[in-house]
Amino acid sequence: MADVRAEQGDFTSAVRLIDQGMKYEPAELTLRAAGAAYRARLTGSPAELSELIELAANLPNDSYLGLLTDHACAGPALPAELVAETGRIQNS
Repeated sequence: MADVRAEQGDFTSAVRLIDQGMKYEPAELTLRAAGAAYRARLTGSPAELSELIELAANLPNDSYLGLLTDHACAGPALPAELVAETGRIQNS
């Protein structure tokens, strides 16, 4: 459901749904990556984008990683060097 909300542009709801899921599966990699991406988009947090970059190498689905990085990199006022690094991981 969080991904659906994100696709609708409702990142506040997406983050809320991720937080609910994290209560039950706090170590789930895909959930953590989506949370980082959606928070980066919502808040422009460099720390969240850095977390997504860190988790990216272990995500099993490249197309989902692409979707998450696209959402995350559209966050407000993110540092250009982090956005560029995100692009490099997406293309590797």
